[in-house]
Amino acid sequence: MSNEFDYTAVTRALIKAIREGTGYPLIEANSAGEQPDYPFCTFTVTSPSIQIERYYEGALFEMVVSLTWHGTSQIGVLNLAKKSESYLRSDAGRKTLADNGIALVDITGISSRDNFISIDYERTIGFDVRLLAKDTFTDDSVDTIESFKVN
Repeated sequence: MSNEFDYTAVTRALIKAIREGTGYPLIEANSAGEQPDYPFCTFTVTSPSIQIERYYEGALFEMVVSLTWHGTSQIGVLNLAKKSESYLRSDAGRKTLADNGIALVDITGISSRDNFISIDYERTIGFDVRLLAKDTFTDDSVDTIESFKVN
């Protein structure tokens, strides 16, 4: 077996798109790494593989990635969520995804996701992105038919 699908292509494309569209970083949610200064965006792959075609090598599938903006101002993160949503829908944003073999299917509505932290609120606004990708898995254990003859 070889060429398993690598989700780093997805995250790399989204990281680049968010940086290009807003100028701010996109990091993995709930990770052990150091949190950047506000504002910043986090991602979580909530549905890694939604089958839309019967399985075969090279089958198309969808995935859902949740993007959440974090900051101290609700209006500030709302503006960044709208800006990143607009960029992902733009030709430039779609090209960034396409360059990594991914297509934008849909974006859900933007919604508040505030967190109460100790004595204050962390303002969070986010949306989910539905993406289309092609499975790169190949099964090397199966012999292929290279030619045949019909009599």
